[in-house]
Amino acid sequence: MQREPVRVSQLLLVISFFIVTTTLVGCNDLPVFQNDETKDLAVIRQQPVTVYYVTQEGDYLVPVNTKVSLDDDICRHVVEKVLAGPHDTDLKEALSSPFPRGVLLKYIYVKDGRVCVDLGGEAIGTMDPKLWQQALSSLVFTLTEMPDVDIKSIEVLVNGVPGNNMVLERPAYINLIPGEPDDGLPITVFFSYNDTCLVPVTVKLAPETADVLKATLDQLVAGPRGIPYLSSVFPEGTRLLDYRIEGDLLSLNFSKEAVLRDIKGNIRKEEQSPTVGSLALTLRRFAGIDCFEILIEGTPLIEQKLKVPRSYLDLENITKAQPEQG
Repeated sequence: MQREPVRVSQLLLVISFFIVTTTLVGCNDLPVFQNDETKDLAVIRQQPVTVYYVTQEGDYLVPVNTKVSLDDDICRHVVEKVLAGPHDTDLKEALSSPFPRGVLLKYIYVKDGRVCVDLGGEAIGTMDPKLWQQALSSLVFTLTEMPDVDIKSIEVLVNGVPGNNMVLERPAYINLIPGEPDDGLPITVFFSYNDTCLVPVTVKLAPETADVLKATLDQLVAGPRGIPYLSSVFPEGTRLLDYRIEGDLLSLNFSKEAVLRDIKGNIRKEEQSPTVGSLALTLRRFAGIDCFEILIEGTPLIEQKLKVPRSYLDLENITKAQPEQG
């Protein structure tokens, strides 16, 4: 009965020695020899990336933030993400891979800012030419948007054979709405798709438009106006009353309908705010505007200033408006 306290004391001594030892190792940055366990940890390191999927209806390309393994094959992992499509149940109902099932990545090579991608599988031969071009655009948008990797062009081969005009660069527009004036000013706004995700849409303003920022915001508030399967992130009747720029801050003053008629909770949601996300992404094309605030007839809707993201990955720091997949 007298030996039990001795055992406890010995155990505490061992634990204390272990804590002190590990603390000293951390403080002195001693070299760590890689064993099987550290190798496994290196394999599971993740890199946030943005991939482009396609909507189940309307065939719009949609950026989605996800993660891939951070290693020397990161470009391969990214392309495989595009081919596989989203795996989250909620996203599967709204989005899919722009490539049909059965298309495989046979080979990928990266050098001097160019990615060579060799795709295979019988399913490629069954693709409609329009859908094939859209699928290629999804690859280009995805690969040229990778962080810390400067990719300028993508060469696509099919079963090892290069096609005509298959060296592709990033398109100037995404989801361009047909029927707009050729000489119009292109702008990109973000509308809602089935209240699930935000879709970037390129429309063209009249060439004589003087205030491009106001015209862009008016277009965003007005909504898609008949564009299939898309809806506005603002309730009907909302108006942009005025805006003011002071330094790098843009103050947006909306009419009370933005809140009073917000039956979907688009602008007032705490966890997700499609309206805030849509505004943030739309404003990122305007140089000199680094942050913005939302007013409702002169009264701040949100107390803090909101940062304008320069990439889709930066959107995580503002709002969870756009869904992510793990």
